[in-house]
Amino acid sequence: MHEYYFANYRLLVDDAINNDEYMDYLAGFSQVMPATHTFTLHLGDEALLETKIAEATAHPIACSIDNFHIHDMQDSWAFVSLRDEEDIKYHIKRVLICSRDYSEMTLYIPRHRFYHERVKRWMSPCFPVSSTIRAACEAGMTMRDGMPLHAALVEKDGYGVVFLGPSGMGKSTQAKLWVEHQGADFIIGDRPGLRRIDGQWVGYGMPWDGKDGIRQQKQVPIRALISLEQAPENSIRRLTKQEAMIVLLNQVMMPMWDDAAMALLTPLMGQLATEIPFYHLKNLPNKEATELTCKTICET
Repeated sequence: MHEYYFANYRLLVDDAINNDEYMDYLAGFSQVMPATHTFTLHLGDEALLETKIAEATAHPIACSIDNFHIHDMQDSWAFVSLRDEEDIKYHIKRVLICSRDYSEMTLYIPRHRFYHERVKRWMSPCFPVSSTIRAACEAGMTMRDGMPLHAALVEKDGYGVVFLGPSGMGKSTQAKLWVEHQGADFIIGDRPGLRRIDGQWVGYGMPWDGKDGIRQQKQVPIRALISLEQAPENSIRRLTKQEAMIVLLNQVMMPMWDDAAMALLTPLMGQLATEIPFYHLKNLPNKEATELTCKTICET
């Protein structure tokens, strides 16, 4: 088993999965950190793949995200791939079976060469499973005092600033401007993790950032969260708790299929909205926006 660490969680991965090139995104997360919980990823018996898919698909679909369906199997969750005839990578059958709390995960996937009908040739299987593993681990976080965000995270003078907003709103742009003009360190471009540990909110780089390839195994105490809006001039204001909750409801990666996880996540979001300042920044992508924001949150 190989050990990886993110957001003070430990991920154990079977050697047979770890050695595949599609798991390289974990490589920078091998430095040991104190872990409050462990997730374990096993490789299942290839001979059971069709049986496991049949068992999973006999149960109702609880949710569909990315390229897979999530089936509620009563005593476990099943993440079943959606086969895409146009995309060879997503044509491979695979299923991830998770315990109800996501601590134990077993991946069933072909491990031998197979004949691909569309391209008329034999192919070696790969493990294009990062989004599946990410979804399971993020759901597990929400049951263990954590939340993944659709956001970017930077570190400035020992504190963390989180930029939130829909895709295309300029999260990475603001993060890069902070690096250029405020001497900040860009920790992760998308999907940082936040946790409340010993009464303090901490932001973490995570292994599965999907934007810009920027992801560091770092942690930093959070000073402020900034909701972004593009505008013809720069302005910033403090949000109320109610406004902050609306932002979080749109930007937290929530396991909507899992009532138990949602029941734990919702009050945690309320704590974050109460304890950490939220701001709404109308901005141009320029140095002045970083100066206004930095001045405002430092005076809070």
